[in-house]
Amino acid sequence: MHNTIQDALTECLHVDTLDKECLLAYVLHTTREHIISHPEERISPLQSLRYRWVVYKRMRGIPLAYLTKEKAFFGLDFLVTKHTLIPRPETELMVEEVLKHIQENGTLIDVGVGTGCVPIAIAKTAEKQNTHLTLHGTDISAKAIDVAKKNAQTHGISITFHTGNLLQPIIQHVSIPKHSPTVITANLPYITEEQFNSEKSIAHEPKHALVAQDNGLALYKELLVQINAWKTKPKTIQFFFEIDPTQTKELYESIRVHFPKSSIQTKKDLAGHERLVYGTIE
Repeated sequence: MHNTIQDALTECLHVDTLDKECLLAYVLHTTREHIISHPEERISPLQSLRYRWVVYKRMRGIPLAYLTKEKAFFGLDFLVTKHTLIPRPETELMVEEVLKHIQENGTLIDVGVGTGCVPIAIAKTAEKQNTHLTLHGTDISAKAIDVAKKNAQTHGISITFHTGNLLQPIIQHVSIPKHSPTVITANLPYITEEQFNSEKSIAHEPKHALVAQDNGLALYKELLVQINAWKTKPKTIQFFFEIDPTQTKELYESIRVHFPKSSIQTKKDLAGHERLVYGTIE
């Protein structure tokens, strides 16, 4: 067994140093900074055993966020479980872009809310700017909704959550004022079966939160159909959809079919890939 923090960190050469520090901090209920600055601190045999177990899991490919049950996103920490997708840095692009467009007393609907990271990050920043928003989050997974509720509570954000298919629970149960500036954000499953099978890094994440049929666009196309059929929808809706860069043209065409007068733009992520399709439906 390890006697000190330093002993623990020098073992397991096949695991990244940063991961080992984060895992040991998790086991010891402390911070990574504390781990780095107190290498001589003694650890108990039970803590040593727990640490070896989580390091073993990491070596087996289980993502760090699922082991520590935490992931940072837009400067905030979020609870993560095996029932939710792990928040990605590229999704911060959506948050940044939405914050440029939201209006006072607007309505934000996040479809496929997952951990709740997108609406919570938007709301926390809007709060600092004294911009009031009414927030809704939908997800087909009740277990994901439970995680999002905990994250909203942790960050002191009021969101009304709805379990159901995409926008359906909003259409059926929520009355949004006709002239309320409304934003719909969606980071839906958009990768293909082939992409999922060839990418080992996502093998442990919930497949239903990643994979969609029809070249990865089935759920976005279904969402567009729902918006189109929404009889009491607000006069103007701004939408923000995260996509795979290969899907831009096809999604553009789908939006145009349902909303010929819509304005559509794309935004590239830091890697230079088209990651966000956004615009206005009138």
